[in-house]
Amino acid sequence: MKTPVSVIHLIIQHQDKPEFTAIGDELDRLRKGLDMVLYTARLDTFEKDFYVEELDLEQVVRSVTSSQRRLFIRSRIFPVIEFERPLRITSDEKWLSFVMTQLVTNAVRYSAGEEHRQIRFRGYQSGSEAVLDIQDEGIGIPQGDLPRVFDPYFTGENGRLYQESTGMGLYLVKQICSRMGHGVEIESEEGRGTTVRIKFKLTNV
Repeated sequence: MKTPVSVIHLIIQHQDKPEFTAIGDELDRLRKGLDMVLYTARLDTFEKDFYVEELDLEQVVRSVTSSQRRLFIRSRIFPVIEFERPLRITSDEKWLSFVMTQLVTNAVRYSAGEEHRQIRFRGYQSGSEAVLDIQDEGIGIPQGDLPRVFDPYFTGENGRLYQESTGMGLYLVKQICSRMGHGVEIESEEGRGTTVRIKFKLTNV
């Protein structure tokens, strides 16, 4: 399936007519769905597909936001990246990028509809940990749903409003972060937005 997706991308990448833009948008959705299936399947053999290296956290964030440029533009949402200082972490760049992409997709999905909204990526040090907050200005999560958001296939009240929700995104985020030794937390308030917080062990302290 990845081959025809790549071929379609090559065919339309230099086309600027509206119909090709629409195809590109749908292709992005198809690619993300395919990635979710593949990463779910790879969880069972995680240790065989895991490469630990030292990474610049801000650089990873910028790479992910750049790869999601079409999504931000289509949804009229602006990413804001704020880092107090350089933060060096130990992680697997491929798996971490997938985690961030899931969080960005969620943040955009539940924020879209109003112009000039932002998604903030705030990096800072807390003790011996590097912390990344991904904060949106979306509809928020009902308090009754919060304890279950990391359960597989759980979509909650918001999932019934947004048919694209699979209930697997946050489950995968939790599973992958746990296997890489990263902490992940979520806090939300209805009508004001959601913050997902990832905690890493610093390598430069």
